[in-house]
Amino acid sequence: MKWLARILHILLIPLIGSAGVFKLMSDAETIREVYTEPLHTLGYSVGFIYFIGVVELLAAVGLIAGLWRAAIGYASLAATFVVLAGAFGSNLIAGLYAEALSPLVGLLLTAAVFFGNRYLVRHTRKTAVASH
Repeated sequence: MKWLARILHILLIPLIGSAGVFKLMSDAETIREVYTEPLHTLGYSVGFIYFIGVVELLAAVGLIAGLWRAAIGYASLAATFVVLAGAFGSNLIAGLYAEALSPLVGLLLTAAVFFGNRYLVRHTRKTAVASH
């Protein structure tokens, strides 16, 4: 279980990080074409999409730190979950059902990483207490 939890955790880092990097490296026209025009009914601005990119990039950095500091990892998982839930819901509301699959997979992966890390922390504590 330990290795599976770590592998899923590590897989989540480039997924969320690359999404943030793409948003931050894109010019305003690309942001409009990819995000704001398809979701025009929701009124998202280019600045909001850039903000989401910053949150995604910070979450990826936090996920890296979370490999050593569980509290940082949990906070980053929470941020990742909120962003992906927002993306999933936004796509559903806009009627972009096929586009909603990607954030749904990310949500499931984020939940798996959360519960895997939670299991590891609890299992590690029980082992440490039992050895004393």
